[in-house]
Amino acid sequence: MSELLNKISDDIGPERVYLWYDPELNVKGVVVIDTTVFGTTDGGTRMLHDITIEEMAELARGMTYKFSSFNIPIGGAKCGIWANPKIAGSERQSIFRAFGRAIRPLLSSRILLSTGTDMGTHYEDLKIAFRASGRVSLGREPQIEGDPVTDLATGYGVTVAAREACHFLNIDFEESSVAIEGFGKVGGSVLKSMVKLGANIVAISTINGCLYNPNGLDIDLLLKEREDCGDECVLSFTGARHLPKEALFQLPVDILVPGARPREINSMNVGKIKAKIISSGANVPITEDAEEALFRRGILSVPDFVANAGGVISGLILMFGGDPSSALQGVERAITSATNNVLKSSHEEEVNPKKLAVMRAREKVLEARLKGKRLSYKQLCNVIKERIKQF
Repeated sequence: MSELLNKISDDIGPERVYLWYDPELNVKGVVVIDTTVFGTTDGGTRMLHDITIEEMAELARGMTYKFSSFNIPIGGAKCGIWANPKIAGSERQSIFRAFGRAIRPLLSSRILLSTGTDMGTHYEDLKIAFRASGRVSLGREPQIEGDPVTDLATGYGVTVAAREACHFLNIDFEESSVAIEGFGKVGGSVLKSMVKLGANIVAISTINGCLYNPNGLDIDLLLKEREDCGDECVLSFTGARHLPKEALFQLPVDILVPGARPREINSMNVGKIKAKIISSGANVPITEDAEEALFRRGILSVPDFVANAGGVISGLILMFGGDPSSALQGVERAITSATNNVLKSSHEEEVNPKKLAVMRAREKVLEARLKGKRLSYKQLCNVIKERIKQF
């Protein structure tokens, strides 16, 4: 374990790595707390059979950068469960009750403010977990037109970031072509948001393959196919070319939306990318060296923790009394401002946007540590309330 901690740690964190195990269920999990410098942390819960502690640490750090980029005094965290996300029924409920018992001390001590959904988890899962924790209780999931607000807000934020990047490059967003990796919660909400704001979806991929039609996909038919077939919709859908899922990154589109696992764009495929803009739904989808290569080629990559912050922003607005409509309005204002700021500064300073955003976020965290004064939970909530009023 010490060797692993040496591998994943730096001058910020992660401060704590909690492992838990339920022997009756034979289920294991992990909670990575990146930094408690602000007094509390937050981050989503991922359930997949192949997660790693390194991945959870990287994602927790991304959450720290995300909060810092929007001047929200919360540190990053990430929860992971080693299990098949397709598990259902009583077995699934038992897993999330075990997870809730495991995080009870973190919620009670406010080390973990809350946790949201991520890959492989749903709102109903977290309702079970929070009930088992005995600390908090979730009510009915806020929705707009049948879609969960936090999922919709994540996709909307990705779309807003892409639209602002288009403006920066003098590309007409309403004439732009879009390729989306993933057709789950985030990918589906990106698709709907892109279509609503006028972009043309020409490609989408799932684990089963990629669909591509340079003239645009029939979105209504595609959504119906997904409802009937899930990820296998890319196999049964007609009216498009059927390609390997990896081909999505090589298509000649205006906007590319990575939406799956970390480091999908790396030194092996970055040279094949033809998109003009990247706005990420996934966390840490691009390696550090690939970010630099994209920048040198003139491809505009909005930092992932800026583009996909909509779920976090909307969640906080809802937590502190906002309604679904104000949550989406806050997402639009916050991500529009942050995207414009980092792209403009990147151009002026000749530093790639992700590198610049990381530098700025790190400075805020280290400055907070130097001050050494941590707010009480009540004080912290008041600061967060005031901050989200500015969105």
